[in-house]
Amino acid sequence: MISNASPLINFAKLNRLELFAKCFGTIEITEGVLDEVVKKESFAQEAQLLNKQIAQQKILVKKLNAEYSNKAEQFRNVFKLGTGESEAIALALQEGASDVLIDDSEGREAAELNGLNSVGSLRVLLLAFNKGIEDDAEVLKIFRKMIENKFWISGEITVTFLQLFEKLKKSKQKQ
Repeated sequence: MISNASPLINFAKLNRLELFAKCFGTIEITEGVLDEVVKKESFAQEAQLLNKQIAQQKILVKKLNAEYSNKAEQFRNVFKLGTGESEAIALALQEGASDVLIDDSEGREAAELNGLNSVGSLRVLLLAFNKGIEDDAEVLKIFRKMIENKFWISGEITVTFLQLFEKLKKSKQKQ
C-alpha cells in the first residue's frame, strides 16, 4: 500500500501506526511524504513514530524515478495537490499499485482519475474491524480521538462511516 502523509499523521497522533502494517503489510512512501512529516516541528512525535516504523521496515521510503517525478510535478500543477499527495499517486503508478492511502478529497479525485483506488483513514478503521484486528469499541474510540485531534471530516462522511460500521457489525454478528 502506498500512503500520503495525512493518514500517517492521523494514526501517529494516536500512536496507532501499527494498524497499517496489520491491515496492509508493508507501507510505501516517498521522500516527499516523509519530509511532510519529519520537517514540521509540530509533528515531532509523529516523526519519531514514523521513523521507528521505517527502522522496523514496516514503512519503506521509495524514490520516484525521473518519469514519475515529472508526473508528480504535473499532478501538483494540474490538480493543485501538495507534494505528498502528488508523489503518493505517482509512486502508486510507478510501482503498479492499485490502491493509495489518501484523505484529501482533491487527492482522492486525482488518484481515481488515474485509475487508482483511494483508501482513506476511516476505511482503515473499517478494515481493521472487519479483519478482527480491532473490536467495535476500539474502532469507535479511535474514531472519536481522530475527531478530537482535528481530523476533519464532513457530516456526510461521518454518517456514511457510522452506517457502514453498523452494517459490518451486524454482518459479523450473523456469522
